[in-house]
Amino acid sequence: MATTVRLSPLIEEHSRALGVDLAFFVVLYGAVVFGIRAQPRGLGAFGVIAVVVVFHWLQMRFLVRLRFDGEGITVLRVPWRRRVAWSQVAGLVYTERGSGMPNSGPVYQLRLVLRGQEPPLGRFLTKVQRQDLARGPLLMALPSLGDDGGRRSDHRRRQVLQELAAHGFPAPEPRPWEFRTPLFSARALTAAVAMDVRGARAVAVRHGADVPAEQRPLLDRTLPELAAAHGGADTALREPDFTSFFFEGAGKAERAAAFLDAARAAVPAGWQVSEGTLPAARERPAGAGAGPGSGR
Repeated sequence: MATTVRLSPLIEEHSRALGVDLAFFVVLYGAVVFGIRAQPRGLGAFGVIAVVVVFHWLQMRFLVRLRFDGEGITVLRVPWRRRVAWSQVAGLVYTERGSGMPNSGPVYQLRLVLRGQEPPLGRFLTKVQRQDLARGPLLMALPSLGDDGGRRSDHRRRQVLQELAAHGFPAPEPRPWEFRTPLFSARALTAAVAMDVRGARAVAVRHGADVPAEQRPLLDRTLPELAAAHGGADTALREPDFTSFFFEGAGKAERAAAFLDAARAAVPAGWQVSEGTLPAARERPAGAGAGPGSGR
C-alpha cells in the first residue's frame, strides 16, 4: 500500500518555487495584456498578483510531498520529481546549513544516502569528510532535530521517520552528519568508531540472533576464554547477532590474528569470523524490514 506524506514547506522550499512562480506570472501577465490590449491597472493588477499567490500556495500544498510504497520512495519537490528504489538506499543522515536569514538558527535536512556513496562503517571521519559524503536526495527540511514538539513540522517528521522505519531504515541520531545504516545498531557503530580512534584491533564473530542452547557455552565461555588467552581486552561488544573482541597494546595485530584463526577453528560452520569490530555485511534485501541492527 502506498502512503503519501505532504510536507510543511519552510522558507527555503518556498524559495525553490519562485522560478516557477515568475514563469507563471510572465505567462499570465502576457495573456492578460494580449487579451485586454492594455496593461492591467488597479484591481486588474491586484487580480494578477492574487492568482500568482494562489498558484504558489497550490504548489506548496500539493507538490511538496513524499510517497512511500513497497518498491521505493518518490520525492516531489517544486519543480522536480525523483524516484528512488529501496534497493538503492544505504541509509539516512541529517545535514545542517545556515538558514540565510539574519538572527536565525540553522536549517536541518533529512537526506537519503545512496549505495556506493555511504561512508566507511566503523571508521572515524572528520566533519568535512562526512559533509562530502552527505549529498543524497533531500527528503525534508526541519527547523530542529527534537522529536517531542507539537508543531506540524514535528508531526510530519514523525510520519516520515515511521514510514522509513517500516521499510527497514531506522532514524539517524538527532545530530547532523551522523550516517545511520540499517545493517548495525547505533551502539555498534559508536563502539566501532571509538575503537578505530584508539587504534585497537578487533575480531567479530557473527553467530546469528538465535543461538541454540547447546551452542551458548561456546559464545558465553569458550570464545571469551580464547580471547583472554590471546591477550584480548576484558570487555567485548555483544550485539544480538554478533560479538566483537578487542585487542590493544603491543603485538595487538599478531594477537588478534591468532585469535581469529583459533575462533574459526572453534565455531560451527554457519558462524562467520572476520577482522574488524563490525562483521562483514551480508546483502540486505530491498525494502526488508528492520533487522537486528536496526535498534538503537
